[in-house]
Amino acid sequence: MGATGSQQKVPFESQNLSALEGLAQVGGLNAGSADPTGVFVFRNEAQEVAELVLGRNDLQGAQRLVYVLDLTKPNGMFMARDFVIRDGDTLYVTEAPFTQWSKVISSITGSASSLNGLSSLASGN
Repeated sequence: MGATGSQQKVPFESQNLSALEGLAQVGGLNAGSADPTGVFVFRNEAQEVAELVLGRNDLQGAQRLVYVLDLTKPNGMFMARDFVIRDGDTLYVTEAPFTQWSKVISSITGSASSLNGLSSLASGN
């Protein structure tokens, strides 16, 4: 989900699908809008695993955890390659900050050019 090549539910092709392979199966990161620092894996973890990950021993039941993969870090691609995606995980890529700004500018300039075209039609030019 998010700023990837496509939005789809991906069936596992192997028992050990990595985050990198999962991204590749949906067309990779969208070059024009993806933020490679914001690749998230949303997962429900068993209490025991969550306690180990969080370094706590006071949790009750399964926990929702979010793992962050930063592909701009020197080891980011290795982390994504080694992070195994499980059934039920959600892989989400955030949009780069400039993307929202570009959308605002496009909507303003798109509206301005539409108005300019309408005024040209009305004046007969």
